[in-house]
Parts: sequence; structure tokens; C-alpha cells
Amino acid sequence: LPTCRRPGALLCALPHLPKIPNGGMIRSRRELIAATSIFAVAALAALCCQPRPSVPLVDLRAPASVQREAWAAGAALGAVRLVGHDLDIAAALNASRSLFALPEPTKLAAGSLDGRPGFQRGYLAIGGESGLAANLELKEGFCYGYEWPANAPVENGFCGPNLWPEGSEGAPWRAELTHYFHAAAGAMQRATAHMAEALLLPVDAASLLRGGERISIMRLFHYFSAAEHAHIAPGKPRTGSSAHTDWHVATLIAQDGTGGLQLLGADGAWVGVPPLAGEVVVLLGDYLHLLSRGATHSPIHRVLLPPERRHRYSLTLFGYPSFDATLPAEAAAAAELPPSHTRAQLAAAGAFNTLVNGSDPQARLRLAEEAFGDLVLDKWRGVAANRVGSRSYRAGSDAV
Repeated sequence: LPTCRRPGALLCALPHLPKIPNGGMIRSRRELIAATSIFAVAALAALCCQPRPSVPLVDLRAPASVQREAWAAGAALGAVRLVGHDLDIAAALNASRSLFALPEPTKLAAGSLDGRPGFQRGYLAIGGESGLAANLELKEGFCYGYEWPANAPVENGFCGPNLWPEGSEGAPWRAELTHYFHAAAGAMQRATAHMAEALLLPVDAASLLRGGERISIMRLFHYFSAAEHAHIAPGKPRTGSSAHTDWHVATLIAQDGTGGLQLLGADGAWVGVPPLAGEVVVLLGDYLHLLSRGATHSPIHRVLLPPERRHRYSLTLFGYPSFDATLPAEAAAAAELPPSHTRAQLAAAGAFNTLVNGSDPQARLRLAEEAFGDLVLDKWRGVAANRVGSRSYRAGSDAV
């Protein structure tokens, strides 16, 4: 059958269907069965031909007038593919592979600081966190960001030095990852500014990420196939990343060619985000959805585990506003804010991790009264508490 993506599509199946005998007159049980089969095939063809949401492509080098249509489609879906960013994705992915290839004891010694709940620096072992307590997220990770001087005062819960593995100073892979963090942060800044301008958002484009430069975080991930590490939490459902929305302004993702990143379309169908060479993906977050009064969508998304004997690598930059940022009261109280997600999306996702229930005015008011950083630190504590061997964490808006 044809797999065209045009609406209307029963017509595209007609040339492929057999004819009903006798000019369409059904005169026997055999002909009735044949006719029923033909119409079933036609219905299936129609389903195949229904339009599927695709992730629009934005070229940062293109004029604003050209970008506008792509950003509008991306705002509705909550994601765009991005080119014209000048990032060396292949070099950064190779550097992350070098980090994860280090001996296990070396990596474990670079784990996050004890006594700093929510602090996102250093190595994450397999099972070290999960967006939902029910799942084992079969991946290892490493978090780093702005290079805080070791003797710098701790301004907030996200401040602190990067916890690089011992002996890595001077290593080419570490220099490449440090360079990539700053380059990706610059690309994120340009992308969000272009988006705000193209969509005429009711926000100051230049201030979306202002103040967040030193607390935004890069998270490297190495995903394993489902059959590996069978001794860890046997019997627990395994996934790459549990269904969730991103809590902040936006996320910039570089992924290898394995695939697995999916987001929910408005119809409740999971949409694959293709890992195409030279492209990064920008996902829009909860904070931007609320700040823009619903003009941008924060998509529910997940990561599937790679196929057998395959691994997946990705670099994910979380773009934060300033630690002390609060949602303007008029945005928090906006009566006309559209629902954060459709009924079909909520039914398909089941439980998922999100910042606050954006459809609840009282939950939105919390963002007007509490600093963004304090709220997100609490969220990270919940994710860390879902690690293997930890007691389940309960936090009002942690899962919807």
C-alpha cells in the first residue's frame, strides 16, 4: 500500500485495490467476503495516508521571514531541528565516548558531591536517577557546565566546580567538551532569540536565558540496550528516559545516529525525532510555555533504548533562566492559557514528570512566588531519589 502523508487519502489507495466483480453487485457470500476485504484495505490505506506531524527545520542563517513559518510550526509541536549553528557535533560525541570509556572506578570517583541534593555535576552511574520511580533508566551520564573556581562562594544550589574524572586535566576529550558547552550555550541563545522575534512572543528575547549562563547544565548520556546489565533491578521496566517535559526554557540536543528520541503529537501518537547529520534538536520547555502564555508548547517526550548490541550517545544542554527568576504575576494568572497537553497526549503518556500542572492556576502561581532555581532543585532531588535502591520520592507535581 502507498504510505503517502497527504490528507484525503482514501483516493491514493484506489489504484491499488482490486475491482469488485459484477459491476459492484454482490451476489454470493464469496463476493461479500471479497468486498469486505477490499474496504478493510481501503480503510487501512486511509490511516496510512493521514498527515503525521514532522519536526520542522530551522536554519539560523536564513532571514527572519524565512524562519518565521518553521518557528511557528515548531512552537506548536514544541520542537525544531536546527542547522546553521556552527557546532562540531561529531567531535563532541567522540569526546563523550572517550569519557564513558574510562575505567568504572575512575568514573564513580567523579560522582556528584555528597550533601548537595539536586546538585547536577559529575558522573551518574546506571540506575542513578529516574524521572519516574517505576522505571529503570538504563543509561550512565555525566553533568558539567560553567567552570566555577574552586574557591568561589556558593551563590545557590547550582553553584560548584565541575567534577571531572581524576587525571583528565589536559585530556583532549575534556577540552573538547568544555569548548562544546560554551558553543552550545551560544547556539541556544541565538535560537531562542530568533524564536522570540519570529513569533512576536510577549517576552524580552534577550533576557530569556540571561543570568542562567552559569547554572545551565550539559548532560551527557550513554544508553545501553535492554538486555545489558541484567543484574541491575531485575524485573523492573527498562527504558532510556521516562516520559517527561523539560522544566526550563529550552533544551539543545545533539544525538548520534542511533535514534530513540520521541515526542508526543497532538493526536497522542509518538513522533520520532530523526538523528540527521549536522542537525541538533531544540525542545521547548515548561517555563517558556508559561512565560509565553501558551504561545509555545512544552512536549512530552521520552528516549527508547537502542536495539540489541547497539549503544546511543547524546549531549543535552538544559537552558535555564536566572536562578532567582519568577514568572510574572500576570502570566501566572492568565485566564486564557491553553491546556498544556491534549487529552490524547495525556492518555498516551500516562504518568510523566513535569514542572507544574500548567492547567492549574494555583500551581502556576507557585512559579510567581518561588524562585525558579529553588523549584528546580526540588525537582532534581526527586529524580535522584528515584535511583535504584532508593525509597520512592513523592513531590506534589512531580508526576501528572
